[in-house]
Order: sequence, then C-alpha cells, then structure tokens
Amino acid sequence: MKLRLKFGIVLVVVTLVLSGAIYGGLEFYKNDSLERNRASVEETTELAAEQIETTIVERKDYVGYVASQPEAAAFDRSGRLLDDVFSSTRFVAGQVVAANGTVVAFRGEIDRTVRRETIGSNVSDAAYFRGALNRSAHVSDPEFVAGTDQRLVVISAPIIRRGELRGVLALSIYVGDREFFNSIVPLDTTSRNVEVRADGVRLYGDDDRFAQATTASATVEPVGWTLTVSRDRSQLNAQLRSLAIAQGVGLFVVLLSVLSFGAWEYRENLQQTERLLDGFASLREGEYDHVLDLSTAEEWRQISDGFNELTAALEEREQRLRVLNRFLRHNVRNEMSVVLNYAELIGEFADDDRVGSAAAEVQSVGESFVGVMAKLRRLDTALEEPEGRVDLAAAVGAAVERVREEHPSARFDLDRPETAPVVTVPDVGFAVESVCENAVVHDDDPEPTVEVSVTRTGGPDPEVRVSVADDGPGIPEHELAVIEEGYETPLEHGSGLGLWIVHWIVAWKSDGEVEFEPNEPEGTVVTLVFDAA
Repeated sequence: MKLRLKFGIVLVVVTLVLSGAIYGGLEFYKNDSLERNRASVEETTELAAEQIETTIVERKDYVGYVASQPEAAAFDRSGRLLDDVFSSTRFVAGQVVAANGTVVAFRGEIDRTVRRETIGSNVSDAAYFRGALNRSAHVSDPEFVAGTDQRLVVISAPIIRRGELRGVLALSIYVGDREFFNSIVPLDTTSRNVEVRADGVRLYGDDDRFAQATTASATVEPVGWTLTVSRDRSQLNAQLRSLAIAQGVGLFVVLLSVLSFGAWEYRENLQQTERLLDGFASLREGEYDHVLDLSTAEEWRQISDGFNELTAALEEREQRLRVLNRFLRHNVRNEMSVVLNYAELIGEFADDDRVGSAAAEVQSVGESFVGVMAKLRRLDTALEEPEGRVDLAAAVGAAVERVREEHPSARFDLDRPETAPVVTVPDVGFAVESVCENAVVHDDDPEPTVEVSVTRTGGPDPEVRVSVADDGPGIPEHELAVIEEGYETPLEHGSGLGLWIVHWIVAWKSDGEVEFEPNEPEGTVVTLVFDAA
C-alpha cells in the first residue's frame, strides 16, 4: 500500500474519530440534559402528589377525629358540634347521619329550605354514606356546586361507640387552592404548568400549554387523582441548539485543522517522497540527468543533495562501464582475433616443437577468452530484455540439447512436464546451460552423467523447480560464498561467470531463488526456483 494512500486513510480515520467524538459528546450532553430535566420534573411531580396526599390524609384524619368525639354520637348535640367545626376549619357543610341512613343534623353554607328538606331524609344510597360504613374515612369524587364553577368533596367517617357503628359524619370542603392545592400553587409559573384531574375532570390548572415541554404524571393514591406537571423546554432546547452550533463550529475548525495538517504534511513529506521515488525510477531507466530539489526541510535538502551526488557517481560509473564494454566487445575482440590468427600461423610454420606448443596454448587461451566475451554479450542481451511468460519446460529442453551438442561425451537424463509456464526473461535457458555446462566441465569422469528435472508444486504459492544433479567433485565453498554474499573481493572471488549468470538471471532478474545441496554419494544439486505463472 502506498504511503499516500495510508496517509489518506489515517486522515479519514482521524476525521471520523474526531467527528464521532464531538457528535457523541454533544448527543451525550443533550441526552443527559434531557434526562436530568425529565428526572427533575418527575421528582417535582411525585413530591407535589405526596403533598396533596398529605393534605387529604390530614383532612380525613380530622374528620375521623371529630367523628370520634362523644358529641358526634349524641345526635341531640350534633348541630352544635358541626357549628364548632365550621367556625374553626374550612369545611363548608356537614351532616350527621344515623346508622340507618337518616340525616339527623345538617349545618353549613346551605339554604334553609334545603336544610329543612334534608334533615330527616334518608341518604343510605349516597356514596359518602356507604363509603364510611366499612369503618374507615372516605373521600367522595369531586362534584360541581350548583350555580357555581366550584367543586367540592365529601369526607366521611364512621361514628363508633363501644365498637358499635352509630352513624356517619360527613363534612364537605371545596376543592381549591386553599384547601388542597396550596402546596402546588408555587409550582404553577411561567416556566411550569400544573394540572390535577379526577376521572377526566380538571380540578386545577388551565388550558395554557407549552409548545415544547417535559411532562410527568403521578397519582394521588387516596383519591386516584392524576397530577401532571409540564416544564417549558424551549429554553433548554435553545441552549442545546446553541451548543450544537458551537460544536458544529468546533467540528469545522477541527476538520479544517486536520485538512490543513494533511496538506502541510503532504507538501512537507509525502510530496518529497513521491519526488524521491520518481528520481529512483528515473535511475532505473538510466536517466541520470534527473535532478532532485527537496528544499522543504533541512533533512530533505540533505537527501536531495545525497541523491544528486549518487546520480552523478552512477552516471560516471555507467559511462565507464559502457566504454569498457564497448572496448571489450569490439577492440579487444578484434585484437584477439589477430592474436589467434598469428598463433595459428606460428603453430603451422614453427619448426621447434616448443614454439608450436606455445602457439597452441596461446590459441587455446585466446579461444577461451573469446568464448567468455561471447557469454558476456549474451548475458548483456538477456538482462536487457523485459520479462514475460516463458514455457520453462521447453526452455530447459532446448538448453540441455545445446550443451549435449557441445559435449557429446556427457549423458543427460531429462525429466520434464509438457508445459511449465513462468515469468522470466526470454533467454532463461542461458542460466540452465551455465549450470549444465558447469556440471560437465568440472567433472573428472570422461563420460559425466547429469540429471535434469523440471517439477511443479501446488499450494497457495505454486512454483516451478529446475534441478540439475551431477556426480562431480562439487562446487567449492568459496565459490558459493561469493554468490551468497553478492559481491567479490580481491581475496574472495569466483573462477568463472557460470554461477553469476545463474544468479543474475534467476535471482535478480526473475525474482527467483538458487539453491545448492550436496548430491549423494558425491556431486552437487543446483535448483532454480521460479514462481509459476
């Protein structure tokens, strides 16, 4: 993966992480604020419901207390008892009802005619009377007061003497701010709305509603009333919107900073890296006039200066190699041809055997030198050609035939498949010829035997292996050491070009491997390994 792509991925990941962190933080704060707001409203609602419940319980306890007084059971004094209640409490009317349901006393803010008609009547079917018969205080459902917009409830309690139910005390009280809802009046402000309903009928509150509100409800247990508190959320929403805008600006600044850093990093480093890679590509193509100017930082200036010095040195060395190559391939070859011709003439006309023998030795060495020059020319051509798809089985067969023609006394055993495609240079057979020729030339047996095989391996990384096994003395350790190290020194060097030809074509040009193993009982097995095409 290219560095530019990696850097782009890192920038995208960093941007996404920062964006996610900012967005997540905003969402967390928003949800937390809404949750705290909701919890606060719920807590307020529960407390308000408990306060109303406490008020109702106090009223019930008071009615039960009055019903427990001796005067309540003495029906002839019930009227005076009721008058005392009204004079000190906010109850507006009350009745004392006998156990059989007959009203024996009726006092309060009532019309005289209604009072006369009610006393002596039977109210055994009334809810407040039946509710108290279970020997506990009872609160009736709220009812409208005729001719008014007010509602009242009747709180009744049993009158018990010596364990006997003697009657029922029923006191009426208005359902209003002073009687029941005095504790929730302070909650009903411009930022909050409080409503109390009983069976769908509103006992407290108005029709005002907030466009955006957090609402919670609770039940007043003794009477089943529903208390609902609504808190205006418009201010909180406005704060959250302001925070979202601020976070958006912050995110924009962060993204702009990341992009600016990315652009700076690209200009300072990635772009210089790309220029450096382009410079190396130019060197591979032999374009030594490519000059780098990496002046963004001191380190890059040092790299560009070093690259330019390296380019100049490589150009000078390439020039020397080309001149020497031309001189060897043309001048030395032509002059060696002259030497061979004169050596042949001297050998033909020399009368002295020693002169003739010396001429023959000169001619042999010269021909060997010409052969080396031919190999150099062929190697140079092979390494200059581009890699492509080559049938290695066919190339090995042709190489073995050429070596067999040059060394007819040698015996070659060839085992190969029909095809074995690999990606290598077209003249890959030159490397096979070098291995086979090395096996024949260095074998002391006048009729050496060489076994050549081509095999294909499967698996996720298929390979094609060319093995050349001989029964000669083996390759000297110092020869192998030179190839493994990759360079020669004045003290360590090879005796020929064969192994270098194999190394350059297989390992360097074809990205393959060269393996050396001893052959039992004697000899060497040289294996050339290629990636299957």
